[in-house]
Amino acid sequence: MLGRKNPDRQPKRWPKQAALPGRAQLKSLFLEVEANQYSWVELPFGDTPEDYYLAVMKDRLRGGCQWNLYRGQGSQSALVWTEISNDWEHIHHLISAQFPGWDLKRTTLMSSTEEASQTIPPVSDPKAIQGKDSSFVRTLEGDLKKMQVPNLLQTIGMSKMTGRLQIRSSTEADTAQVFFNEGNAVHCQLKGAEGDAAIIQLVGWEEGDFCFFPEPKTDTKTINKRLEFLIMEGAQFVDQSKSLNSKGLSFDAVVARVHQSLTEQEFEKMLANGTGIDLAAQRRFYVSIDNRSNLFEILRSERLNKTEWVPILFNLVSCGLVEFRRPQAESKDTTVYSGTRVEWSQMRAAEKALMAPETGLYTFPALLYFLDREFCRFERFKRPFSVVVLKIGIMPKGTTLGNVATDSRRLRPLPSPAVKDLGKTISRIKRQIDILAHYQTFDYALLLPETGRQASGNFVDRLSDVLKVTNLQDVNEERIDFSIGCASLPEDGNNLDTVIALAWSRLNQK
Repeated sequence: MLGRKNPDRQPKRWPKQAALPGRAQLKSLFLEVEANQYSWVELPFGDTPEDYYLAVMKDRLRGGCQWNLYRGQGSQSALVWTEISNDWEHIHHLISAQFPGWDLKRTTLMSSTEEASQTIPPVSDPKAIQGKDSSFVRTLEGDLKKMQVPNLLQTIGMSKMTGRLQIRSSTEADTAQVFFNEGNAVHCQLKGAEGDAAIIQLVGWEEGDFCFFPEPKTDTKTINKRLEFLIMEGAQFVDQSKSLNSKGLSFDAVVARVHQSLTEQEFEKMLANGTGIDLAAQRRFYVSIDNRSNLFEILRSERLNKTEWVPILFNLVSCGLVEFRRPQAESKDTTVYSGTRVEWSQMRAAEKALMAPETGLYTFPALLYFLDREFCRFERFKRPFSVVVLKIGIMPKGTTLGNVATDSRRLRPLPSPAVKDLGKTISRIKRQIDILAHYQTFDYALLLPETGRQASGNFVDRLSDVLKVTNLQDVNEERIDFSIGCASLPEDGNNLDTVIALAWSRLNQK
């Protein structure tokens, strides 16, 4: 039986000293952390007002020891630098050679006089600040390449800071907000996820920038697990995602069963070699596989967030139950209608006349026509359908973290080649009966027939995941931002204009 780890380990704080830490002390700090006796170890030193302390913790993701140097004590402390190293001689050289006048290489800190000169406005609702310019004091900012997310979260926790951490990913096309109360992470939100699930996904972000804003405590609480456990789950989630990607995972990959006929006992026996994931959840996912549907179509009917379906799929693949197959290319010029003498090319010509030639998407008037026909079908046969609206564009140059870029009015429209790429990307994951079209001049919409609220919610979550990792032509190194809104009939009303307006009103709720 595996030994149980003590979840209540407390940090060890050494007695304060006036001198700089010596080689023997640094070695002892390293050995204590390596022995896993404490969550971290602290060595305070210096004379008031020049108070410092060195905090040491284990970096589980990179297998090294993280050394953090702080100036000040308690809630007034500020991070000076951080280093990942198992060489205490190297750390001793850093402290001896650079103390006390070293450059702040890894973070930018505002002086206490600058902090005192600014007023921190109260925040009653964390969501109210998302997407707006912030004039809050920044006490910590930097690059994720120099300080990874797990180290960043632990650093804020150790410093017992209260406020909001904002992280903008340069690869995920997303911005995350993490709220702390005295070092405890209490709320996290990003597109398509919040709480524990959002933290787990956030751990995998490797590129981008961050800053921390001191703010009053928030009453919103969505994080229920301890941060150190979520970081461990996040590291496992990253490993599983990379493993699936190496085996050919993509949203348009066909998910197929390796064995076409398995008894219940054989299924459970093969899963016995996997990780301890809920057996019923794995069985439901396995039953939904028909060897024809791609991953996007399967997830459209299964209400699972990314932190739920990735471990399930990883287990099924690792245990030899499931594999990924390349989708077969379909030609729009061939039709399975046999035994007729109809010239179907005429239908293709009529369809082409409804599309914008420069983008290949249906025009706005064509969308209105399809919406009208679908609404008539709803009125006559009570068949559900959903409307998805999409606002996507290029963020203006010079946009910085804290000068929020999620205000869609500031987005620059996509060039036509990028819109064409966008259409191809969405066409790979939508059904053939779904309609993708321009909405007015610079926005887009999808009509999803036979799709109620739950299925459309699944579609929006998956679409968000796809757009985060999509590279569009002629965009170069510029950043893309997007918002998605959705509404359904009959759940959200029985009037077409009302449902369209409701979809637009939900643009920034994802």
